[in-house]
Amino acid sequence: MALIQIGSGSANYDTFTQDGFSNFILKKNFNKKIYIVEANSLHIKKLKQFWKSKKNVQIFNKAIIPDNIFKKKMVFFYSLKDKPNFQIFSNSKNFVKRHFPNSVIKKKKVNCIRISEFLENNRIKKIDYLSIDIEGMDFDVLINLDLSKFKFKNISFEHLHLSFFQRIRIVSKFFKNGYYFTGMGFDIKKSDWMFSKGANKNIIKTILLPLTPRRIWKKYSFSNQI
Repeated sequence: MALIQIGSGSANYDTFTQDGFSNFILKKNFNKKIYIVEANSLHIKKLKQFWKSKKNVQIFNKAIIPDNIFKKKMVFFYSLKDKPNFQIFSNSKNFVKRHFPNSVIKKKKVNCIRISEFLENNRIKKIDYLSIDIEGMDFDVLINLDLSKFKFKNISFEHLHLSFFQRIRIVSKFFKNGYYFTGMGFDIKKSDWMFSKGANKNIIKTILLPLTPRRIWKKYSFSNQI
C-alpha cells in the first residue's frame, strides 16, 4: 500500500496554515511508500526540507492532469499578491483571478503527467490514501480516472469549487464504484470530502451529500479513516 498527496504546497512550512495530510503522516509514522506531487517548483525546496528525515517519501515536481489530456507541458497561473506561499497555482487564469481579482497574474510552464501514467510509472497499484487538492482540476482528474484499474482505499479531495452538477457527477461515480462518504478529508479547514471503499453504512449520507448546504458540511466530523 502507498499514500499519495497531489498538490502539497510546502507541507507544514506554509506561513498561514497547517497541512492535514502532513500532520496525518507524522502522527501515524507510516513506513509505507509516500509520494508527494507538487506542480509549483517554488515549494520543492521547502518540501525536501520538511520531509528530509523520512526516507520513504518521494517528491515530484510535476502537474498531475486528467487521463483525457495528452500534454507534456501546461501553462499555470499565480498571483503576486499570493506571496510568500503562492498557494493558488492553477492551470485556470480565471480560478486565480477569483481569489485575487485586482492583482498581477503571472504564468509558468510546468511539466505534466496523466494520473494513471504517474501511477503506472511508479508501479503503484494499491493506494491506502489519495489526497488531491489541485486548485480547480480536482474534478477533471477524478471524473476521468478509472477507479477499477487501481485499488484506492480512501480518496480525499477538495469539494469547495465544484458546481452542483459536478457534485452530483462525482458522488454518483464514487457510489457506483463502491465508495461512500465517510466524513471530511485531510484539509483542516474542512474543504475536503473523504470517500472510502466499502463503507456502505453511509449510503444515505452519500446520496444526500451533493444536496447538502455548505453550512452543514462544516458540521460534519473528519473521517474516522484519518
